[in-house]
Amino acid sequence: MGIITALLSLPYRATQRVLGAMGYDLVVRSRTSQTRFREGLNLNIGAGHYHIPGFVSLDYISDYYHGGAASTAGIVHYDIRSDALPYDDETVSNVYASHVIEHVESEHVERFLVEAHRVLKPGGVLRIACPDARFLYEVSSFENDYWKWRRDQFEHDERYEVQGDITQSDFLTRELASVKMRHYRHAGDAVMPAFDVKEEDYASLLEAYRSGQSFNPEQPGEHINAWDMKRLHAIGVAAGFDHVIESKHRGSVSAAMQGPDMDQTQPQMSLYVEMIKG
Repeated sequence: MGIITALLSLPYRATQRVLGAMGYDLVVRSRTSQTRFREGLNLNIGAGHYHIPGFVSLDYISDYYHGGAASTAGIVHYDIRSDALPYDDETVSNVYASHVIEHVESEHVERFLVEAHRVLKPGGVLRIACPDARFLYEVSSFENDYWKWRRDQFEHDERYEVQGDITQSDFLTRELASVKMRHYRHAGDAVMPAFDVKEEDYASLLEAYRSGQSFNPEQPGEHINAWDMKRLHAIGVAAGFDHVIESKHRGSVSAAMQGPDMDQTQPQMSLYVEMIKG
């Protein structure tokens, strides 16, 4: 925060030079310029307490994410497991679902994609962000410092009780099957012991992670499902989308989903996939 404050106190061109030396571009956007591409009806699924200008927020309202009634103002209650999207056919321009599908069973995700395809206009875009299971498996298969960003949370977050070493497999399990992580206080009966990730077949491991998992209304933040590009491509095509492509951080094919207020959740581990209705 000190670095940011210092930079903000510098003149624009000086700040631009400093950030340029660090490998960043300084782009100043007004709220008007951010939202001028967001005309029409745009949906933010699983919004939590984060409101994106120009998007309608839909979420499963719960104490876990929202706390009190004040934080639910402006949120449309939506349960991805059972509800139809409350919009008519071909009335929506964009649908954004950031870090939602890892929290529910596969059949509900498949149904959600069908619903998104129904409400999207021709040319409309569904953008999905979720933990990248294939990448996380690969990066956890050997010793390295990738998980440093998560280690501090385990040591200070009251939801975890660390006993012994935190292994690469523990980090992987936390992201792909939260309740099976052995240091998690709310872990279920099927806790995964520490293991050598590179010795485990990828597909078999993901199946083991998903086995016995179901959505817990009391702990809706738990990860119970693991996704990669192959799985999402298959269900996207099955839902009727003409194009299913892997995207990049803030690299949407829709101008409405390219702004700095998009893709803010854990980009270092996220898979971005876009599904376009023909």
